[in-house]
Amino acid sequence: MSTPAKNSILRAIFADDASLKIATALGSPRKTESKKIHLTSGQLTTEQIACRIKELLKLRDEILQVMRQLSLTRDAGPSSVDQLGYHGELESAKQELDEARDEYQDVQGRIDGIQRQIDDSEKRIAALTEISQTGFATDQLESEAGDFRRILGRLPIKKLEAAQKAMLSQFKDQAILAVGNKKKDAFYILIATPKDRSSQALQTVLLYDFTPVEIPEYKPSEARSEIQTEEDRVKVLSQELDELKLQLDDLRKKAGQNLNRRLNGVVDSLMLLRGILKLGEGIQASRIYAQLERVLPTETLNNLSRKGVIELESSS
Repeated sequence: MSTPAKNSILRAIFADDASLKIATALGSPRKTESKKIHLTSGQLTTEQIACRIKELLKLRDEILQVMRQLSLTRDAGPSSVDQLGYHGELESAKQELDEARDEYQDVQGRIDGIQRQIDDSEKRIAALTEISQTGFATDQLESEAGDFRRILGRLPIKKLEAAQKAMLSQFKDQAILAVGNKKKDAFYILIATPKDRSSQALQTVLLYDFTPVEIPEYKPSEARSEIQTEEDRVKVLSQELDELKLQLDDLRKKAGQNLNRRLNGVVDSLMLLRGILKLGEGIQASRIYAQLERVLPTETLNNLSRKGVIELESSS
């Protein structure tokens, strides 16, 4: 058995006072609770108790899985009931799990969808903005014009002259290479070439570290207004995204409280059933919750485990 980390919860059920005193002394005085309980299963057989333990373990793991999915903090502590009302509570817990998971996935899915829309708009804004910085008139940038095709991109300054010579040598008057604005250590260039030779022209300039720039589909007269439209769209979507994130935070807070409450009840029920199997049906015992603030020796934990039922769990 591993030793607990700081601020972990020690749950324990003991039938003898000596073990109770030892365990109680291990916790913080103001964060330790002790209660007398009657270990009874309602005349269940050993096989039935084992079956319930198996189902509760499965439910515990499902709750923990949902809590990890929702990035919820585990807040271990005592439950408000002595024993889980098995059948009704089990079904209710499973329903609550499904509802929490579905609601979270719905809101998270909407957040992801809006974020994709924002990303698409921002990419389009960046593309249109870059086009406006190339130094070429918008009517020059139509990707298809008659039998010619336009190729736009950036070419390193130190490679420009060599690329121009290569284009002139291979295409002569069948291709035009125009130089636009400078951007850092490169020039924007625009190539106009017959459609049947555009692939060859692109392969030629790629040898000189040419970086293609996509020419968006737009009407020249609408370029600026389209940028503004996309910017307005991003603002609206960002506001909606912020609202959804707040909704998700509220959902996670509510789910954290409910699932921690459920999990505390499940763990306590598991402890009681294990106590019945180990200590006996109808035994008067004591149940304690102690918040540990220091690491306990393994020998101490092993001794306590031999005397009763103990469970260590991290707490927030």
